[in-house]
Amino acid sequence: AEAIAGAMDDIRRIESSKGVTREGVEAIRDLLIELSTHREFFTFDEFPLPEDDGSGRRRGVLFRISQDPDDRFALYMNSSDGELSTPAHNHTTWAVVVGLEGQELNRFYERTAEGRVEAVGEHMVENGTGVAMLPDDLHSIRLDTRSLNFHCYGLALERLAEREYYDAEADDWKIFP
Repeated sequence: AEAIAGAMDDIRRIESSKGVTREGVEAIRDLLIELSTHREFFTFDEFPLPEDDGSGRRRGVLFRISQDPDDRFALYMNSSDGELSTPAHNHTTWAVVVGLEGQELNRFYERTAEGRVEAVGEHMVENGTGVAMLPDDLHSIRLDTRSLNFHCYGLALERLAEREYYDAEADDWKIFP
């Protein structure tokens, strides 16, 4: 609890001093990479894989680790058994993903003139690495193996009412439910 509280205080200071900038979110990523070195605190025993939902498969669960009373500065642990992917999406707030165990493939996109998405890069998030995104950055994730990852946002997920994803089948942007 002390390590998390200290990290969250540092994250607030970083955002206050650097703003919501590439430099700021990368500094937050680096701070969470440092926090992730305390592996004794962040294990599958502490953040267990999701229970079987009755369909014979488990996917992932987000554990809220920290969140300010005004819903800012939300830190989650994503515990997944793999076989989890998302479409290209934004967050409408800054976002950082840092790996502790397993691998999470992050693909990055830009909107085309036609309103579709075009892949522009990718990064494998794994132990000791992470990605940092600004509110309008687009990415998707794919997990094929069991993993634990920090997900940190400038605003809690349940408050992201305008978060968009690209529905390739409908060839259209939609709002996350």
